This record gives sequence, structure tokens and C-alpha cells, in this order.
Amino acid sequence: MNKQSHGWIKLYRCLLDDPLWQCGTNEQKIILVTLLLMANHAKAKWQWQGRPYHCQPGQMITSLNSIQEKCGKHISPYNIRTALKRFETFGFLTNHSTNQNRLITICNWER
Repeated sequence: MNKQSHGWIKLYRCLLDDPLWQCGTNEQKIILVTLLLMANHAKAKWQWQGRPYHCQPGQMITSLNSIQEKCGKHISPYNIRTALKRFETFGFLTNHSTNQNRLITICNWER
């Protein structure tokens, strides 16, 4: 088990009143909570395929497959892409993808 598998996250009850939650599908709610759990809680750096990576708290470098694996097999890549676009529209996160991975930043992580 890696270090990120330990600990906890803050989940504010006011999320229940947010349109992001109220108008979201069940799949989007699962994806939202999963992304919060996947985000780095502290600065992190590592090397992958000879390339250095750095993340700040609230960020993660991941892939659609990794998100799907964490969410469960009932969540499709289409569900994830749709949710990421919606979350970006609501200002919940930023999402920059390349042909190898994607950098997701949770906005207001320190809040």
C-alpha cells in the first residue's frame, strides 16, 4: 500500500447544496469523490520513463484508465471524460491532457 492510501480528506457538507453535486449523475458523484481521494495531499516528485514529474497539493498526474480503475468497472471512460468537462465548466478543476497522461488540478484545494 502506498503512502497515498493512508489518511483522509475534507468533504464539506455544503457540497450537497452545490449545483455540481445536485445536478450531477451518480457516476459523476463517484468520479468527483474519487478525484478528491486521488489528489496529492503534499508536494510530490518522481520519475517515470526517464522524465521528472512534480505535483503540488491538490494535483495528480493520471489517466482515464487509472481513474476508471479507482472508480470501479461500472464507470466508463465516456463517463469520466464527460465528468471532467463538467467539473472544469463549474470551476472545480483544471484538466490538461497529453498523449501519455493528464494533469488534473483541484481548484481551491487548500479550502
